[in-house]
Amino acid sequence: ELDIRDLVASVTELMGSAASNRGLKLSVKLADSLPPVVRGDPIRLRQVLINLVSNAIKFTEEGGIRIEVSRGQSSQKEVELLFAVADTGIGMTEETAERLFQSFTQADASTTRKHGGTGLGLVICKRLVELMGGKIGVRSTPGQGSTFWFLVPLRKSVTEVPSARRNLNGLRVL
Repeated sequence: ELDIRDLVASVTELMGSAASNRGLKLSVKLADSLPPVVRGDPIRLRQVLINLVSNAIKFTEEGGIRIEVSRGQSSQKEVELLFAVADTGIGMTEETAERLFQSFTQADASTTRKHGGTGLGLVICKRLVELMGGKIGVRSTPGQGSTFWFLVPLRKSVTEVPSARRNLNGLRVL
């Protein structure tokens, strides 16, 4: 079981100094409808979120980065959570965005020279999100920034899932 608010707070605390060192504001917006506790893999969720925030910091010269978490659809046993990392960075074209989740691919060669990296981070994020049963993507406009998002189904807390057992009081079993 994990508290999404605590998870996002730990990522914000970890990445906050990197953002402020570049003169960027790192903010968080959590939906009021988020469940207090869910069941999932906090290590992998944190890993994906850290990678997306780190990339946002790397490719943003001024402005800021915003982490948003909202609630998607839910069933009796699961709830979808939508994580988004929006930046005011360099942005990219649709053609470039389509290549981002392929191994060893970056926007262009100048990106590697200027910002470093191998182009594997987003591929790993995609694989982790898919292994959790989710999906990942990006919306971007050149010169206006990007929003990387991932949607993952997480199990509801044991306290939130109704019991499958029926009350047998007063029933004859034989």
